[in-house]
Amino acid sequence: MRPLSALAALALFASCSGGSSEPVASADGRQDMLVIASQSDIGTLTPGVSESAADSYVMGMINYPLVDSGFDCSLKKLPGIATDWSWNEDGTVLSMTLRDDITFSDGHPLTAEDIAFTYDVVRDPIVASPRVSYVERMVEGKDPLVIDDTHIEWHFTQAYDRDTQMAHASAVPIMPKHIMESADRASLRGHDYSRNPMSTGPWKLASHDPNVRVVMEPNENFTGPAEDQTKLKRVVFQILPEYNTRLLKLESGEVDLMESILVSDADELRKNHPEINLVQRGYRSNDYVGWNMQKPMFQDVRVRRALAHATNVEDIMSKLLTGEDGTAYARRSVSTITPELCGVHNDDITPLAFNQEEARRLFAEAGWTDSNNDGILDKDGQDFEFTLTTNTGNKRRAQAAVFIQSHLAEVGVKVNIEQLESNTFFENLRLKNYEAALAGWSAGLFVDPSTIWHSDVTCEEGDADCTPRKYEFNFVSYSNPRADELMDRGLNTPIPEEAAPIWQELQQVIYEDQPYMFLWWQNEIVGVHERFQNTEIDVLSPYGHLEHWSVPTDQVKY
Repeated sequence: MRPLSALAALALFASCSGGSSEPVASADGRQDMLVIASQSDIGTLTPGVSESAADSYVMGMINYPLVDSGFDCSLKKLPGIATDWSWNEDGTVLSMTLRDDITFSDGHPLTAEDIAFTYDVVRDPIVASPRVSYVERMVEGKDPLVIDDTHIEWHFTQAYDRDTQMAHASAVPIMPKHIMESADRASLRGHDYSRNPMSTGPWKLASHDPNVRVVMEPNENFTGPAEDQTKLKRVVFQILPEYNTRLLKLESGEVDLMESILVSDADELRKNHPEINLVQRGYRSNDYVGWNMQKPMFQDVRVRRALAHATNVEDIMSKLLTGEDGTAYARRSVSTITPELCGVHNDDITPLAFNQEEARRLFAEAGWTDSNNDGILDKDGQDFEFTLTTNTGNKRRAQAAVFIQSHLAEVGVKVNIEQLESNTFFENLRLKNYEAALAGWSAGLFVDPSTIWHSDVTCEEGDADCTPRKYEFNFVSYSNPRADELMDRGLNTPIPEEAAPIWQELQQVIYEDQPYMFLWWQNEIVGVHERFQNTEIDVLSPYGHLEHWSVPTDQVKY
């Protein structure tokens, strides 16, 4: 099936509004639609097991948040399903009062029981939820404790940073217990619910043509606040894996919004398409090369540091992430904690410098030399050759992969480049079915590095005090007892000012180990057509609170 063209989009809109091709408001006042160019399709919309950014954005539309968020150096907590909250004196119990008027789209009330059920699913080791770390510091059976339909308590094993506590207690969309209670937890990722999810928010999933489009429409059964009723008639995510296709459709007006615009293309858009507003989101997204440390060649820290010294990251940034006027749209990365978290990010870490001689010295020290003079390092009869995998549709990463390949070739490392469809790529990361991966994170805005960096926890048979844990986002199999200790201590420190030095030391420890080749944080550029008003494009989201977006009547397109 071909991607949705502007004409087809107009026809789709007209078919749901009486067949007229004229831009008119519906009886409820909703008008126009937003067409978003999406790099990848959704994977699963089942709460607790979703993994991709595409999943998160759609789930954020269909699920009313337990606690909403703002951001200014740290997360700001705003009412959602929870109308108010408070901690006990020692910070180990978080009490919430819930709205009594939020229902699932089948009319079933959302209550405290649904929240408790959702977190029971997250805790269940059979599920292998990537968010299992959220419940690690909660008391089992009281995560949360249901008081009644509209009151819950979250009991923590110890006090820790309240922003992180609140995020742990509210970041997982709520699952309908009455629908999912009988589901096989071992196969939640493929459950039918993902294709027909219940909605508690202002939007619903209207249709999904895999690898073509996702269509969102107003949830006619939304029972939340009137100010959160949608102003647009429809949001369409066009699945367009190729970057150049997304850009051409933005320029032609076939799509209204595009994320992750390359700096060089932003320069051209400013000149030729003044109708497209270009907005910088801040440092939310990073790129890195992850070394699969289950592979013997990447297990020696000297090798990983040599690979970093051999790559001229500053040169790549100057070519890919600097505007024609000299404006830098990125900064070197030294950790997965975003610089937007003021006072927590370690600004004192000096990135490893481009130094090919030091790279060669470290390789040789680790036993990798060019013993047969063929230009490729070898050891015990094995060439230093690996495949660097990245996801299709991300032109910046595709270009960066070529630069990395070239830089490493200069010191005798042979790199083969492979591009995979996004969902396959991320599934391979989760399964550790790769050698090296050029990937990235949309960073969390609360501090919990354990989801990425904590060692998996296994238990001896008969150890009743041990809870097994598998950290699904630890794609590189990183394990350092000192890092584990710092994460545990940081998450058990309730006062942010006291926790900050712990997090800064953790960043230093991980950076010294180089499980990633840390590349950069990019100040992502989002392009959106100027007819849209009340837009929210910031470090929280490239299209936040879409229910508030609107188009003046005299500018309606569809």
